[in-house]
Amino acid sequence: MKEEEIIKKWLDNETLSGEELQFLQENKAFKDYQKIAENATYFKAPQIDIHNGLKSVVEKTREKKSKKVWINQLTRIAAILVIAIGSYFLFFHSTQTQIDTLANVTKQVSLPDDSEVILNAGSSISYNKDTWTGNREVHLDGEAFFKVAKGKKFTVITSLGEVSVLGTQFNIRQRDNSIYVDCYEGLVEVKINNKRIKLPAGNSIAFRNEQLNEYENTGNSSTWLQGKSTFKSVPLREVFKEFERQYDIKIQTKNLTLNQDKWFTGSFTHKNIETAIKSITLPFGLDYSIQEDEIIVSARE
Repeated sequence: MKEEEIIKKWLDNETLSGEELQFLQENKAFKDYQKIAENATYFKAPQIDIHNGLKSVVEKTREKKSKKVWINQLTRIAAILVIAIGSYFLFFHSTQTQIDTLANVTKQVSLPDDSEVILNAGSSISYNKDTWTGNREVHLDGEAFFKVAKGKKFTVITSLGEVSVLGTQFNIRQRDNSIYVDCYEGLVEVKINNKRIKLPAGNSIAFRNEQLNEYENTGNSSTWLQGKSTFKSVPLREVFKEFERQYDIKIQTKNLTLNQDKWFTGSFTHKNIETAIKSITLPFGLDYSIQEDEIIVSARE
């Protein structure tokens, strides 16, 4: 029998015959084989119960997943509660007051310190009544005339700039990319693009298309308070928009070659639509027709 076969049987723990056992014991290398076999036991892989091991892994994975889902659900519940509580306080405890006017409507408003505001058509203001005593701030979108009661600093904030006073009468018109400020009594400070301008009574400023101009005004108050819109070097397009606000009607242009950005100086009444449209179209040689819900303005044939 070959030596390799006997050694293999011995390593596999197979039963050896007396002759095979005698052969190994007489073999000079048998002792070395025994030492190798003994040391090899330290490197044998442990037996694994695959079924129980897999079951354990699955249970641990489920436990972790369940814990993660629970945490996620708790986080969502907390977020919903925060939003709900915040909405409740915002809805029921908000101290922000907002007043709006529709087209063809003006409104007089008394502020907490008895300052007066008259809102022009298509405009809005907002303020915080609870913090008013220490912070007289009004946010304006549109046009309004202010008669401010004396007291602490009074500030009107628009998207293009701020106007601050202590007590005076002034008018602000902020439309699209333009803002106009007219001071009729006292002194106002206008802040536009980080530039501060002191505006005394009888003076006005216009900020339009990133250009700032200052000029004199001769009236005692804004003409729109007496039912008339007045403009000085204002684009015709802007005049048409103000007309739409005052009469709640759309102006459509037809075959109009005139540059609508040409400046208009003049006024139109709020009391008669035909007289008003004539005031605008006649200086430019334009024709018009008044429909039920719109006015068609066209070049004169």
